[in-house]
Amino acid sequence: MSALRADQASADDFRPPVLVADDDPDIRTMVRMLLELDGHRVIEARDGTTAWELIEQHNPAVVVADVQMPGLTGLQLCRKVKDSALKSVAVIVYTAGMATREDSMSAGCDGYFLKTD
Repeated sequence: MSALRADQASADDFRPPVLVADDDPDIRTMVRMLLELDGHRVIEARDGTTAWELIEQHNPAVVVADVQMPGLTGLQLCRKVKDSALKSVAVIVYTAGMATREDSMSAGCDGYFLKTD
């Protein structure tokens, strides 16, 4: 199973995807591969603005996003999701220390972890 870009999503696959949002392509690849090994369909965004567009288009089951990325940060993206009609989308953020667990929870995130975990 390989990652799907937004324009490649199959109409035959009705499972909601998992969206991975990170500006670092190596991190995106690693997270995508781990999710695919667990059987998930994955779409990717290289910044927060693109992530929001893909959330609106694909209504993913889960968003896994870096806190620090261009456009919308992971915390801004989470707030935008939770303030929208798509608030049921789970948002998990990760960071190298740019935000605390408390920051992420106050933004409405459903999960938080450090890249070092």
